[in-house]
Amino acid sequence: MRQYRALVVASSLNRLREPVGLFFSLFFAPLLVVILGAIFGNDPNPQYGGLGYVDATLPAFTSVVLAIVGVMLLPINQVEYRETGALRRLTLTPMRPVAFLAADLTVAFVIGFAGMLVALAVGVVGFGVELPDSIGLVLLAAALGLAAFLALGTTLAGLYPSTGAATGVGNVLLIILMMSSGAFVPLDVLSEGVRRVFDLSPTRQFVLLVDGLWAGDPWSDQLVPTVVMVGMGVVFGILGAMLFRRAMRVRP
Repeated sequence: MRQYRALVVASSLNRLREPVGLFFSLFFAPLLVVILGAIFGNDPNPQYGGLGYVDATLPAFTSVVLAIVGVMLLPINQVEYRETGALRRLTLTPMRPVAFLAADLTVAFVIGFAGMLVALAVGVVGFGVELPDSIGLVLLAAALGLAAFLALGTTLAGLYPSTGAATGVGNVLLIILMMSSGAFVPLDVLSEGVRRVFDLSPTRQFVLLVDGLWAGDPWSDQLVPTVVMVGMGVVFGILGAMLFRRAMRVRP
Protein backbone atom coordinates (compact mmCIF):
# COMPACT_ATOMS: atom_id res chain seq x y z
CA MET A 1 0.00 0.00 0.00
CA ARG A 2 2.89 2.37 0.75
CA GLN A 3 4.33 1.71 -2.72
CA TYR A 4 0.95 2.35 -4.27
CA ARG A 5 0.54 5.71 -2.49
CA ALA A 6 4.02 6.80 -3.48
CA LEU A 7 3.37 5.86 -7.09
CA VAL A 8 0.06 7.74 -7.10
CA VAL A 9 1.86 10.89 -5.92
CA ALA A 10 4.63 10.44 -8.50
CA SER A 11 2.14 9.82 -11.32
CA SER A 12 0.10 12.86 -10.28
CA LEU A 13 3.16 15.08 -10.34
CA ASN A 14 4.13 13.69 -13.73
CA ARG A 15 0.75 14.62 -15.19
CA LEU A 16 0.90 18.09 -13.65
CA ARG A 17 4.10 18.62 -15.62
CA GLU A 18 2.18 17.91 -18.85
CA PRO A 19 -0.18 20.90 -19.23
CA VAL A 20 -1.43 19.83 -22.66
CA GLY A 21 -2.61 16.44 -21.46
CA LEU A 22 -4.10 18.00 -18.33
CA PHE A 23 -5.98 20.54 -20.43
CA PHE A 24 -7.56 17.92 -22.65
CA SER A 25 -8.44 15.75 -19.64
CA LEU A 26 -9.99 18.47 -17.52
CA PHE A 27 -11.01 21.42 -19.67
CA PHE A 28 -11.59 20.35 -23.29
CA ALA A 29 -15.08 18.90 -22.73
CA PRO A 30 -16.21 21.87 -20.57
CA LEU A 31 -14.88 24.22 -23.25
CA LEU A 32 -16.91 22.38 -25.87
CA VAL A 33 -20.02 22.83 -23.71
CA VAL A 34 -19.35 26.57 -23.55
CA ILE A 35 -18.63 26.95 -27.29
CA LEU A 36 -21.47 24.80 -28.62
CA GLY A 37 -23.86 26.14 -25.99
CA ALA A 38 -23.03 29.69 -27.07
CA ILE A 39 -23.58 28.75 -30.72
CA PHE A 40 -26.83 26.79 -30.39
CA GLY A 41 -28.17 28.29 -27.18
CA ASN A 42 -30.40 26.42 -24.78
CA ASP A 43 -33.86 27.59 -25.79
CA PRO A 44 -36.51 24.86 -26.19
CA ASN A 45 -36.25 23.25 -29.59
CA PRO A 46 -38.65 20.72 -31.19
CA GLN A 47 -35.62 18.95 -32.66
CA TYR A 48 -34.65 17.95 -29.11
CA GLY A 49 -38.12 17.06 -27.90
CA GLY A 50 -38.77 20.52 -26.54
CA LEU A 51 -35.47 20.66 -24.68
CA GLY A 52 -32.65 23.08 -25.29
CA TYR A 53 -29.47 21.97 -27.01
CA VAL A 54 -27.41 21.85 -23.83
CA ASP A 55 -30.23 20.19 -21.88
CA ALA A 56 -30.43 17.44 -24.49
CA THR A 57 -26.72 16.86 -25.09
CA LEU A 58 -24.98 17.63 -21.78
CA PRO A 59 -24.70 14.01 -20.52
CA ALA A 60 -23.13 12.97 -23.81
CA PHE A 61 -20.28 15.45 -23.39
CA THR A 62 -18.80 13.10 -20.80
CA SER A 63 -18.02 10.73 -23.68
CA VAL A 64 -15.43 13.24 -24.92
CA VAL A 65 -13.44 12.86 -21.72
CA LEU A 66 -13.33 9.06 -21.65
CA ALA A 67 -12.45 8.89 -25.35
CA ILE A 68 -9.56 11.36 -24.96
CA VAL A 69 -8.21 9.75 -21.80
CA GLY A 70 -8.73 6.18 -22.98
CA VAL A 71 -7.43 6.18 -26.55
CA MET A 72 -4.99 9.10 -26.43
CA LEU A 73 -3.53 10.27 -23.15
CA LEU A 74 -3.22 7.01 -21.19
CA PRO A 75 -1.67 4.98 -24.05
CA ILE A 76 0.79 7.74 -24.95
CA ASN A 77 1.81 8.12 -21.31
CA GLN A 78 2.40 4.39 -20.84
CA VAL A 79 4.30 4.02 -24.12
CA GLU A 80 6.55 6.90 -23.02
CA TYR A 81 7.28 5.00 -19.81
CA ARG A 82 8.32 2.03 -21.92
CA GLU A 83 10.42 4.01 -24.39
CA THR A 84 12.33 5.88 -21.70
CA GLY A 85 13.14 2.63 -19.91
CA ALA A 86 11.12 3.52 -16.81
CA LEU A 87 9.21 0.23 -16.91
CA ARG A 88 12.39 -1.77 -17.34
CA ARG A 89 14.01 -0.04 -14.36
CA LEU A 90 11.03 -0.98 -12.20
CA THR A 91 11.91 -4.65 -12.66
CA LEU A 92 15.17 -3.97 -10.81
CA THR A 93 13.26 -2.82 -7.71
CA PRO A 94 11.07 -4.74 -5.24
CA MET A 95 8.07 -2.85 -6.63
CA ARG A 96 5.33 -5.01 -8.09
CA PRO A 97 4.21 -4.19 -11.65
CA VAL A 98 0.56 -4.32 -10.60
CA ALA A 99 1.17 -1.49 -8.11
CA PHE A 100 2.58 0.75 -10.84
CA LEU A 101 -0.27 -0.03 -13.23
CA ALA A 102 -2.90 0.47 -10.53
CA ALA A 103 -1.43 3.83 -9.52
CA ASP A 104 -1.27 5.06 -13.12
CA LEU A 105 -4.87 4.01 -13.76
CA THR A 106 -6.02 5.60 -10.49
CA VAL A 107 -4.57 8.98 -11.40
CA ALA A 108 -5.99 8.80 -14.94
CA PHE A 109 -9.41 7.86 -13.53
CA VAL A 110 -9.47 10.70 -11.00
CA ILE A 111 -8.44 13.30 -13.58
CA GLY A 112 -10.86 11.96 -16.18
CA PHE A 113 -13.78 11.81 -13.75
CA ALA A 114 -13.00 15.35 -12.62
CA GLY A 115 -13.19 16.43 -16.26
CA MET A 116 -16.63 14.85 -16.54
CA LEU A 117 -17.83 16.65 -13.41
CA VAL A 118 -16.52 19.99 -14.66
CA ALA A 119 -18.33 19.53 -17.99
CA LEU A 120 -21.61 18.81 -16.19
CA ALA A 121 -21.04 21.74 -13.82
CA VAL A 122 -20.56 24.13 -16.75
CA GLY A 123 -23.89 23.05 -18.19
CA VAL A 124 -25.65 23.46 -14.87
CA VAL A 125 -24.09 26.79 -13.87
CA GLY A 126 -23.64 28.34 -17.29
CA PHE A 127 -26.79 27.22 -19.08
CA GLY A 128 -29.26 26.42 -16.32
CA VAL A 129 -29.45 22.68 -16.93
CA GLU A 130 -31.32 20.95 -14.12
CA LEU A 131 -29.74 17.85 -12.68
CA PRO A 132 -32.04 14.82 -12.76
CA ASP A 133 -33.02 12.84 -9.68
CA SER A 134 -31.01 9.99 -11.18
CA ILE A 135 -27.73 11.96 -11.17
CA GLY A 136 -26.16 9.37 -8.86
CA LEU A 137 -26.81 6.61 -11.40
CA VAL A 138 -25.53 8.83 -14.21
CA LEU A 139 -22.25 9.39 -12.36
CA LEU A 140 -21.98 5.67 -11.63
CA ALA A 141 -22.44 4.94 -15.34
CA ALA A 142 -19.82 7.59 -16.16
CA ALA A 143 -17.39 5.88 -13.80
CA LEU A 144 -18.14 2.50 -15.38
CA GLY A 145 -17.56 3.85 -18.88
CA LEU A 146 -14.35 5.59 -17.88
CA ALA A 147 -13.01 2.40 -16.30
CA ALA A 148 -13.85 0.47 -19.48
CA PHE A 149 -12.00 2.95 -21.68
CA LEU A 150 -8.99 3.00 -19.36
CA ALA A 151 -8.83 -0.78 -19.78
CA LEU A 152 -8.95 -0.24 -23.55
CA GLY A 153 -6.18 2.35 -23.27
CA THR A 154 -3.93 -0.06 -21.37
CA THR A 155 -4.40 -2.63 -24.12
CA LEU A 156 -3.64 -0.09 -26.83
CA ALA A 157 -0.49 0.97 -24.98
CA GLY A 158 0.72 -2.64 -25.07
CA LEU A 159 0.09 -2.86 -28.81
CA TYR A 160 1.61 0.44 -29.93
CA PRO A 161 5.29 0.19 -30.96
CA SER A 162 6.06 3.87 -30.29
CA THR A 163 4.66 7.17 -29.09
CA GLY A 164 4.44 8.28 -32.71
CA ALA A 165 2.15 5.35 -33.49
CA ALA A 166 0.16 5.98 -30.31
CA THR A 167 -0.37 9.62 -31.31
CA GLY A 168 -1.21 8.94 -34.96
CA VAL A 169 -3.52 5.98 -34.48
CA GLY A 170 -4.97 7.54 -31.33
CA ASN A 171 -6.02 10.67 -33.20
CA VAL A 172 -7.81 8.58 -35.84
CA LEU A 173 -9.55 6.48 -33.20
CA LEU A 174 -10.55 9.59 -31.27
CA ILE A 175 -12.18 11.17 -34.31
CA ILE A 176 -14.06 7.97 -35.11
CA LEU A 177 -15.25 7.52 -31.52
CA MET A 178 -16.41 11.12 -31.20
CA MET A 179 -18.19 11.13 -34.56
CA SER A 180 -19.90 7.81 -33.90
CA SER A 181 -21.03 8.72 -30.39
CA GLY A 182 -24.04 10.58 -31.72
CA ALA A 183 -23.38 13.35 -29.24
CA PHE A 184 -22.46 15.99 -31.80
CA VAL A 185 -23.71 14.70 -35.16
CA PRO A 186 -27.52 14.24 -35.32
CA LEU A 187 -27.95 10.58 -36.27
CA ASP A 188 -31.39 11.26 -37.76
CA VAL A 189 -29.76 12.84 -40.81
CA LEU A 190 -27.69 9.71 -41.49
CA SER A 191 -28.75 6.62 -43.40
CA GLU A 192 -30.01 3.59 -41.53
CA GLY A 193 -26.91 1.62 -42.51
CA VAL A 194 -24.58 4.25 -41.05
CA ARG A 195 -26.65 4.40 -37.86
CA ARG A 196 -26.33 0.63 -37.47
CA VAL A 197 -22.56 0.87 -37.84
CA PHE A 198 -22.45 3.70 -35.29
CA ASP A 199 -24.40 1.53 -32.85
CA LEU A 200 -21.33 -0.73 -32.72
CA SER A 201 -19.21 2.12 -31.37
CA PRO A 202 -18.42 1.87 -27.65
CA THR A 203 -18.85 5.63 -27.27
CA ARG A 204 -22.31 5.34 -28.81
CA GLN A 205 -23.24 2.65 -26.31
CA PHE A 206 -21.89 4.80 -23.48
CA VAL A 207 -23.95 7.79 -24.63
CA LEU A 208 -27.06 5.61 -24.83
CA LEU A 209 -26.41 4.50 -21.25
CA VAL A 210 -25.91 7.94 -19.70
CA ASP A 211 -28.66 9.55 -21.80
CA GLY A 212 -31.15 6.89 -20.75
CA LEU A 213 -30.31 7.21 -17.06
CA TRP A 214 -30.34 11.01 -17.30
CA ALA A 215 -33.85 10.84 -18.77
CA GLY A 216 -34.97 8.79 -15.78
CA ASP A 217 -35.16 5.38 -17.42
CA PRO A 218 -34.40 2.48 -15.07
CA TRP A 219 -30.96 0.89 -15.38
CA SER A 220 -32.67 -2.39 -16.28
CA ASP A 221 -33.62 -0.78 -19.61
CA GLN A 222 -29.94 -0.19 -20.41
CA LEU A 223 -28.86 -3.82 -20.57
CA VAL A 224 -26.99 -3.74 -23.89
CA PRO A 225 -24.81 -0.66 -23.22
CA THR A 226 -24.13 -1.92 -19.70
CA VAL A 227 -22.96 -5.29 -21.01
CA VAL A 228 -20.75 -3.50 -23.56
CA MET A 229 -19.08 -1.36 -20.88
CA VAL A 230 -18.60 -4.25 -18.46
CA GLY A 231 -17.37 -6.51 -21.26
CA MET A 232 -14.84 -3.91 -22.37
CA GLY A 233 -13.58 -3.51 -18.83
CA VAL A 234 -13.13 -7.24 -18.28
CA VAL A 235 -11.71 -8.24 -21.67
CA PHE A 236 -9.39 -5.28 -22.18
CA GLY A 237 -8.50 -5.22 -18.50
CA ILE A 238 -7.17 -8.78 -18.66
CA LEU A 239 -5.48 -8.26 -22.02
CA GLY A 240 -4.00 -4.93 -20.98
CA ALA A 241 -2.54 -6.39 -17.78
CA MET A 242 -0.92 -9.21 -19.77
CA LEU A 243 0.58 -6.79 -22.29
CA PHE A 244 1.80 -4.52 -19.51
CA ARG A 245 3.63 -7.37 -17.82
CA ARG A 246 5.23 -8.28 -21.14
CA ALA A 247 6.31 -4.66 -21.70
CA MET A 248 8.13 -4.64 -18.38
CA ARG A 249 10.20 -7.64 -19.48
CA VAL A 250 11.22 -6.12 -22.80
CA ARG A 251 14.32 -3.97 -22.99
CA PRO A 252 13.75 -0.56 -24.53
